[in-house]
Amino acid sequence: MKNSPSWRFACPKIFLVCLLLPLLVAHLSAKNVILIVADDLSPRLGCYDGPAITPHLDLLAEEGTLFQHAYSQATLCMPSRASFLTGLEPGDVGTRDNNKKSHFRGYHPDLLTLPQYLEEKGFVSVGLGKTFHVSDQSSWTEEILERVPAEEQYAKKENREILKANQAAGKRGWASVGPLVESADVPDEAYPDGKVTERTVEKIAELKGQDFFLMVGFDRPHRPFTAPKQYWDLYDGRDLDSPVPGVIPEEVPDLAVKTKRTKALRPGDARYTRDELQRLGYLASVSYIDAQVGKILEAVRENGIEGETLIIFTADHGFHLGENGQWDKSLLFETSCHVPLIVLDPELPPSETPLAQMVELVDLFPTVLDFLGLPAPHDLAGESLLMYVRDPENAVEGASFSEALRDERGKNNAGNWDGSIEGKSIRRGNYRLNRWYNTQTGQLIAVELYDYSLPIPEERNLSDDPEYQDVRIQLLAELEAKWPMETNL
Repeated sequence: MKNSPSWRFACPKIFLVCLLLPLLVAHLSAKNVILIVADDLSPRLGCYDGPAITPHLDLLAEEGTLFQHAYSQATLCMPSRASFLTGLEPGDVGTRDNNKKSHFRGYHPDLLTLPQYLEEKGFVSVGLGKTFHVSDQSSWTEEILERVPAEEQYAKKENREILKANQAAGKRGWASVGPLVESADVPDEAYPDGKVTERTVEKIAELKGQDFFLMVGFDRPHRPFTAPKQYWDLYDGRDLDSPVPGVIPEEVPDLAVKTKRTKALRPGDARYTRDELQRLGYLASVSYIDAQVGKILEAVRENGIEGETLIIFTADHGFHLGENGQWDKSLLFETSCHVPLIVLDPELPPSETPLAQMVELVDLFPTVLDFLGLPAPHDLAGESLLMYVRDPENAVEGASFSEALRDERGKNNAGNWDGSIEGKSIRRGNYRLNRWYNTQTGQLIAVELYDYSLPIPEERNLSDDPEYQDVRIQLLAELEAKWPMETNL
């Protein structure tokens, strides 16, 4: 009987250990993925020697691996996102424009997306903010703040009223509907991306100890360039460099461009002040997103899951701020195709230098599976990036492929492509070749070739230059092998 007191105390302790042990083991073995995607972001970050002030992303690059040459497979929101979230090329997944009728489920109703596949494997998959561009609820355990009303992109009442009035008048597109920029003295949460971040931080705390896949999609720096005043203030007194080249390349085909600016703007020109203000708003928006990323990284640390969480930061495609005489996207110049890509694998040490390997956004799907040790659910177009992170000696020259589309008139129609003209691009080494052809007839319409070893690479189309004919022949053959110029008739 004298042993009974110790037994009474021992029993609850043993019971408690037995109760908590499975939870402890589950937590220790948890693996998580956080994929952060910005919208319309070319590599203008500080860690890419760009003009944007981005201390949090710069630190992420120091702690992980920065890929210098990462490229989007489609220079338009919805096709790009459908591509990397299914692991397929845009032509294979079926989504080629931003029309909701082009949702990939219309072509492949049973195709497993990355979050959907992970959910089947026992992960909690959460989509926060802009993920697929058009909602795909079957992909997520939970979908939060997928899209918000357009007026919520503004914090100032007067700008919301302008937008509503223009919408009522039938105007379309951010350049016509609402003010292109806004600086409001408000907290981060006054704009949608701040709300997404706030909910993300809460969700990380909720999911701690579980296996989860969390995709965070930010609206910025997509137009309108709206951000809290504190991020605009970062650029007070700073001179912004003019884009280079600021005009369309010489001998460029009409299909390659959306506007034909043949003279660079100078102070005093009608559009100069407006363009400069937009560039400033773009950079303020990038710094705003950087701050949101910083809050997410802090939440990962505060919840003690940094040792088990793969973190990826990227963008769906790039965006022109006057480069090549262009604004916007749906182009095949470097600025449209090139995206930032930073990968932090908690199981690997930081890379000593950025990696120059050519990689693509379709590599994200197999990269996540590699980290989690899972097989692929279907044939994937890309390959895991972790083999380059683990050993840079694995790098090979490689190539990246991108597309942009035009209608039968040769015009960009992002909202409803008619299936007429395809622009396909290959970037290999120092060269980019763009091929434009008519899918109805199989006719080759135009070719562009640029050499990035030159001081101003896209100053002139080199496709007819005698010195570059061997390069042209080689890259055209490679494009034809990947995408034959077949007709759709």
